[in-house]
Amino acid sequence: MRAIKTSRSNHAVGEIYKSHAKLNLHDPENKYRWADERPWWLTPLQVVGFVATGVGLTLCLYYATVILFLL
Repeated sequence: MRAIKTSRSNHAVGEIYKSHAKLNLHDPENKYRWADERPWWLTPLQVVGFVATGVGLTLCLYYATVILFLL
């Protein structure tokens, strides 16, 4: 029985972990942003949202207590 040769080259195991290996095969020119690279304005926006949520919940509990005692 003869072996069928393919056009693929035979890579050694662990070749991808070497420092000279080209890892970014789908975007070699780095045109696209990775998912873990967040924009700079997102962190301040999250802080403002956290503070607004705290203030909103505090006011909601306050007014619910006032309405409960006035009825």
